[in-house]
Amino acid sequence: MRALRTSLIALLVFGLATSGFAGDLRSSIDQAAQQQEERARQKSSSKPLVWAGSALFVGGMAVGLFAFINNQNGTFSEFGEANAVNKKVGAAGLATAFAGGVLIFLGSHRAKQAPSVTVGAGQVKVSKQISW
Repeated sequence: MRALRTSLIALLVFGLATSGFAGDLRSSIDQAAQQQEERARQKSSSKPLVWAGSALFVGGMAVGLFAFINNQNGTFSEFGEANAVNKKVGAAGLATAFAGGVLIFLGSHRAKQAPSVTVGAGQVKVSKQISW
């Protein structure tokens, strides 16, 4: 037990003696925080996700609705109208719209870094905190 205490104290003294060689702790913490902010800034480009998702959603809904609503029976409805629509293209359009919705969700989920927009009586304020 005595050897364990002696080795523990020796290890503690050696650790404290060499801590002066490690450099300033505050500067290393600041540098690590800056590197983490840079990585977050590089990964947080959410506008392309929202725009691409919006384009896919609008296009997919347009194709899906057109394929399901447009029939080849003419202007009057008649027997067999359900078979006159293009179900495969409609389903593909709705699947594309769903993928676009997922992209919009992912893009807006990362929007924590987005600027704050405030609308008041006769004014619109946009504020964004920038730090580096």
